[in-house]
Amino acid sequence: MRIAYLSIGGHIHTERWLRYFVRAGHDVHLLTVQPAPIEGVTIHDIRTGIPFKPLHYAVALAKVKRILARIAPDLLHTHFLTGYGYWGAFAGFHPFIMTVWGDDVYVTPHETALKGSLARTVLSRADLITGDSEDILTHVVKMGGDPEICHVVQWGVDLDRFRPNADGAVRGELGIPADAHVVISIRSFTQAYYNIDTIVRTIPRVLAEEPETHYIIAGNEGDDSALRELARSLDLDDRVHFVGRIPHRELPAYLATSDVFLTVPSVDATPVSLLEAMACGAPVIISNLESAMEWVTDGENGLVVRPAEQEELEDAILRLIRDPAMRARFAAAGVEKVQQGADHAKHMARMEALCEELVAGRRPTADGEG
Repeated sequence: MRIAYLSIGGHIHTERWLRYFVRAGHDVHLLTVQPAPIEGVTIHDIRTGIPFKPLHYAVALAKVKRILARIAPDLLHTHFLTGYGYWGAFAGFHPFIMTVWGDDVYVTPHETALKGSLARTVLSRADLITGDSEDILTHVVKMGGDPEICHVVQWGVDLDRFRPNADGAVRGELGIPADAHVVISIRSFTQAYYNIDTIVRTIPRVLAEEPETHYIIAGNEGDDSALRELARSLDLDDRVHFVGRIPHRELPAYLATSDVFLTVPSVDATPVSLLEAMACGAPVIISNLESAMEWVTDGENGLVVRPAEQEELEDAILRLIRDPAMRARFAAAGVEKVQQGADHAKHMARMEALCEELVAGRRPTADGEG
């Protein structure tokens, strides 16, 4: 197949998805306003340089239409309901697949009436819609998406790389003693709803009660300077390590060396980082969002707290640190859960089958068979 994608360039989610289809032998094209090289993928820059958004979208849409006419793909697959989704829908190309990510469903369409109307238009024109949880697809249907064309497809985890006892020298590189407890957060710094500031504010109490604890604060996107300043204002010491962006190839070692993994946003789909942490045997604490709770049951394979509740999060962190048997139980259950349900290769193979059904002119059913 020749597949044209509209998606965020330079993003690990986009890269992993497209690389699978390249390895499977397909001709893959990416149309993006954030061009970055991906081996085997033909990149098409649709930037306009126009600051006025309505005109920018219109001019970029004309570029998208010209590129699609020239490369004549078998299908168009757009990632992200808002922004890229507008170009995908108004390009008028079919088959048209829409993959939703997170705040493009949970947040942006509800900000203004116009954004809501545009999101509904995108969904109405899709031939297939995928999302990484039942919850996000429930929200898609509430916005008008056809439930008959909605399919759960995980970004998934590379289980060959993300595994317990992944090799690495993280503790040595950061100066963390072998017997110290490690609490890690690797969520993006771009949005306040990830509540990284709440995580930083837990550090004084946790260190006061468990002084041999170290925190690692990382993020793949955004600027952490405000969080570093917050840490300085709290007089935190060298037990807190701000490491910026961790290269994806190095991430398994960070996760496997951690005793507590935190993801406590107020809004989110299924965090891939959560599944990767579970695959590496890191005991997890999540916020009580439906997408994450499809993977974590409180007290069985993790702990669940309310988002932005500092004391509740502190209690949960201290509880895990002080209970090695609980950590071992959560680790084993988490590994099993992800291995059974979040294998990247299996989900991408299912996505490939869905694409082939559409290209053949058949409407995929819920199990991916026409």
